[in-house]
Amino acid sequence: LVNPMLADGQVKGGLVQGLGGALLEERAYDDQGQLITGSFNDYCLPRADDVPNFVVGTNEGAPCTHNPLGVKGCGEAGTIGAGAAVTNAVLDALGTRGIHDIDMPATSHKVWQALQQSNG
Repeated sequence: LVNPMLADGQVKGGLVQGLGGALLEERAYDDQGQLITGSFNDYCLPRADDVPNFVVGTNEGAPCTHNPLGVKGCGEAGTIGAGAAVTNAVLDALGTRGIHDIDMPATSHKVWQALQQSNG
């Protein structure tokens, strides 16, 4: 690891990006097809107080085989699994109410609508 502090920050940033995609970030359009979430006033991005603290671990025992230094990037490593993990956690919680599918992002409004329509 060249710079552990930077790698830690990159993975944490990727995790937050994945959480945002799973729970908050949604494009919305009006009836005429006009984008209504075209600014940060309308488009919800995760902030530091929206996410828990993360502990990031590293594994230097699996070098990359595609370059002579054996190095890998880590900029979006947390993004890949975060969306699926969070969405599956939401569906696991809603499964007791008979809800087995919800489109990402699982915004609070979508979860509320699904609960209102559930038969569980």
